[in-house]
Amino acid sequence: MGASEVLSYAMTKTYLADLDFLLTTQKQIRFNKRQERLYLDIDWNTINKDDYVIVDCFSTLDPSDYGKVWNDSFLKKYLTATMKRQWGQNLIKFAGVKLPGGIELNGRQIYDDAEKDLEIIRDQMSNTYELPPLDMIG
Repeated sequence: MGASEVLSYAMTKTYLADLDFLLTTQKQIRFNKRQERLYLDIDWNTINKDDYVIVDCFSTLDPSDYGKVWNDSFLKKYLTATMKRQWGQNLIKFAGVKLPGGIELNGRQIYDDAEKDLEIIRDQMSNTYELPPLDMIG
């Protein structure tokens, strides 16, 4: 096969994949956030009696009803790093002030450590918890 045949083959495969995408539609699902209702826009005649409909979803939890929301380890790490950054930002104003006993707090170091921690947490969040971006079609 020459270069032109490979290109022609690749273009034909792409064209057939596009046709398949356009002609075989996915099941349409809608969710109304205000009414808290899930709508399945599907042909119910294709669903048999013993078929399962499995929905993978996320729900917003009310912290007053679900107290375990605040016990999430990821949330604890993120909030600790955020408070550390704020504390360091506040202490930067008082650089060089000595506390009783000769202790001196370095606000810049606390702030930089918190920024580094937040960067690690954001990387972990995007690599572990975030869905991958969908490929662009067209």
